[in-house]
Amino acid sequence: MLSFSCNNNNNNDSMDTEKKEKSNALPVKDFLSRHVPDQVTNSRRLCYRHRPDLIKQRQPDGLDAEKTQRQLEELPTEDKAAITHIWSLFSAAPADQRNLILRGLLSTCCMPQLSFIHDAIKPLLRIDFLSILPREISLQIFFYLDAKSLCHAAQVSHNWKTLADDDALWHRMCEQHIDKKCTKCGWGLPLLNKRRTATAIKRPLIEPSDSPLRTACGPSSVSRNVAMETEEQQEKTYKRTKIDKETTTTFSNIFSGAGSRGCPTPSRRPWKDVYSERLMVERNWRNNKYRLRVLTGHTDGVMCVQFCDGSNILMTGSYDKTVRIWCLETGQLIRTLTGHTRCVRALQFDEAKLVTGSMDHTLKIWNWQTGKCIRTLEGHAGGVLSLHFNSRLMATGSTDHTIRVWNFSAGECCTLTGHTEWVNSVRFCQEGTILVSASDDSTIRLWDVQKRSCLQVLKGHVGQVQIAVPSPLGFTHRFDTEEDDGYLKSLSRSSSLPELQPGCATEAPHSNQSASGKRNRTKQEPAPTAVSSKTPIIISGSLDNTIKLWDMVTGKCIRTLFGHVEGVWSLAYDTLRIVSGSHDKTVRVWDLGSGKCMHALEGHGGPVTAVGLSDTKIISTSDDGDVRIWDYGVLHF
Repeated sequence: MLSFSCNNNNNNDSMDTEKKEKSNALPVKDFLSRHVPDQVTNSRRLCYRHRPDLIKQRQPDGLDAEKTQRQLEELPTEDKAAITHIWSLFSAAPADQRNLILRGLLSTCCMPQLSFIHDAIKPLLRIDFLSILPREISLQIFFYLDAKSLCHAAQVSHNWKTLADDDALWHRMCEQHIDKKCTKCGWGLPLLNKRRTATAIKRPLIEPSDSPLRTACGPSSVSRNVAMETEEQQEKTYKRTKIDKETTTTFSNIFSGAGSRGCPTPSRRPWKDVYSERLMVERNWRNNKYRLRVLTGHTDGVMCVQFCDGSNILMTGSYDKTVRIWCLETGQLIRTLTGHTRCVRALQFDEAKLVTGSMDHTLKIWNWQTGKCIRTLEGHAGGVLSLHFNSRLMATGSTDHTIRVWNFSAGECCTLTGHTEWVNSVRFCQEGTILVSASDDSTIRLWDVQKRSCLQVLKGHVGQVQIAVPSPLGFTHRFDTEEDDGYLKSLSRSSSLPELQPGCATEAPHSNQSASGKRNRTKQEPAPTAVSSKTPIIISGSLDNTIKLWDMVTGKCIRTLFGHVEGVWSLAYDTLRIVSGSHDKTVRVWDLGSGKCMHALEGHGGPVTAVGLSDTKIISTSDDGDVRIWDYGVLHF
């Protein structure tokens, strides 16, 4: 074995020994002539770091070549030649001889040199595998990343950014999260479907109840009936166009059609921008960041509300016997409709007509574009408390304990009897074949519209049921069963969960600190057990201070939500959340999957009588006469 000294003050004997060894060494020229030609001609022997086709794509190594060259130039000529001689020998040596040379060098190194080698090797061992793989395989790998990881990957290099920003990746991400909860991370993003609803305004007079317009505009005290299409239809309706102020259809050109003729064709947006915009809105929902506007004008309590984001229209009915039409964007009053002799308790509008119900026992049909009353319907022996219409039928509930079903096409009216108290809520579902009603007799009834018979009576509330909202056809709900027992867990055991798809990691793409101040689950903690089902449900609110979720098929109560300290007057929900208004003067936002209360919104000076919900807004009305707009769609505060 060769022995080496760490002493920097070498004696003359050691220098003489080195000179003898140098004189006896193999000339560099002979060594290079034997090994270099074979390495140059055989490209297969070149490794990842020396392949000519990869050198340009590879990021600079941790070693600074320019700095090394400058240090070499500063040395004396003899020392520079000796170092160059060593480098040339090593670079020309075959792989087995390189290992032998390295072992000899390592045996001579002191601790400072070994530490230097340790630090220098770390960055050199990193391989940009994406530069070697075909683009298709690289994209397939990226399909298994979540949004946060894709954004981190885009910061690695230009090549990685091109791959991480690929439109197909972000389209897949949007499919997994927009208007639904991801089965892996539990996050769902709002649809923000303004363009589709604005387009629906220009359609014919009568629309089916599950039309795109009805998706954004719900009846009376609930702002929208969440009409869900199948997954294939959803993919077609996802638009990556942004409607700005110049292209948004306003109240003045809705009816003239000028907005549609004058609108330039919007440019297509990258799916990453679409996802990013919706993620910012969802974070506002989770962090309870909103911009509040208060509309004043009614002189008495406001009892019902409906709005449409696509057409920027908001309508409210009040105890002051009027209906007011507002511009949703500016908050300006557009028109006041007068004609009822007592308070307006219910309203619903579409692109052509408005129907109002009043305690004066009448229903009025308006052309809300002109403000004219087209027709007045009479028939109830008491005040009209609720109404809901679709393309063919209209149902109304009254203080006379009856429900009347009006047929638009046939001009007929039939009466459904069964409730023993006021009928506070009526709603069509299942394409108009089923009618759901709620009453002060503490029951919810399901009616067969064609046979005019009661199918089922749901009992469980101990107070007057003020509202019952059925899920629309095709609605898929996903309930977390971690903290539940009984029905939900039995359902989760009997139901097969959907297959997990690539594209989202276990951890949600947000910080570990939730809006409520509690830390979210880490990757090591198990995700909550969940059950996903298309079984139709009903969500009801009662003056017993609770909200209940019902299985419409079996009539069983799935879950009860506690949080309000006084009765619940109104609620609205979509695929992600429930919003409720209560006599305790608060508006509460609930997570639909877990049933947990996310936020309690305060500010009203009286009981909250009606609430409306869209992808970006909550609108609440109160006995104090105010209309409050809680806007979560603001991207920059």
